[in-house]
Amino acid sequence: ADLVSSYVPGSWARCMRPTLGTPVRILSSPTRVVGVSAGLNPDELVVTQAAQGVAVYNVVSRARITTWSLPAEVRLSHAAIAHASSRCYLAVRDRSSLFGWGEAQAEVSGGGGLAFEAPILVVLQSPALRDAVAAVGVDGSASIIRCSATMPAAQKPAATGAVSSAAATASDDQLAMWAALLPLPTGLPPHHPLALLTLLRSRAGALSLSVRALAPQLSGSGGGKAPLASVVFFSPLTMPLPPPPPRPPRPPAPLAPPRLVVSTPPPPPLFVPPRARVFWP
Repeated sequence: ADLVSSYVPGSWARCMRPTLGTPVRILSSPTRVVGVSAGLNPDELVVTQAAQGVAVYNVVSRARITTWSLPAEVRLSHAAIAHASSRCYLAVRDRSSLFGWGEAQAEVSGGGGLAFEAPILVVLQSPALRDAVAAVGVDGSASIIRCSATMPAAQKPAATGAVSSAAATASDDQLAMWAALLPLPTGLPPHHPLALLTLLRSRAGALSLSVRALAPQLSGSGGGKAPLASVVFFSPLTMPLPPPPPRPPRPPAPLAPPRLVVSTPPPPPLFVPPRARVFWP
């Protein structure tokens, strides 16, 4: 059974470092837990199970707030994420299809959504992307997708928006191993608020880091509340990474101290004189 636990914060030490408290079990599942992510509220946790769907738990009371069961043929391959800006949830089916549903939706079929050519590595979100997410594939490609575009047609808002995507940054012999969105400092040229970092690995094992600046383009004149229209992808900067240091050789096992064996010679055999014979004349 898979376990999902959280830690109650402990006391602060004199050096102002937080300490972990006692772990609290939230869920004991008979099936595999695909992943855990943050919920829409600070005290919520989203738990994704491969065959039982998605559930939201309160980490303080350990109570299950809501759950969405999926049909048996739907297999979730990634941890579902809660998108705070759109108040919706997104999940990945069979590593290649992204679908979503609203917070107030009672039932989820697990069908529809958007299908990708390359398997999905990770789905990322950032406040700079407003009502959209970034889906990164294992080939290094990236797509910016509105959350509403992943929902069934009957539940999509009036403005679904367009999809912005970037071609694969990895070559044929490279795979994306990790990706993240990095907020950039404001006020510094070239004034791009976001960067997509992707860790690539070649077949030979060489690692490189791809850094691609993103420039979200807003629609309308709503200022800070204007919806996202598209995202401009700039040329990536690829930096080779040094290979990890070799592991130090394992120290030889300590030799056991020699055993002191004291052997005593066997006792000499008992001498028995021969029996004397007396002959009488």
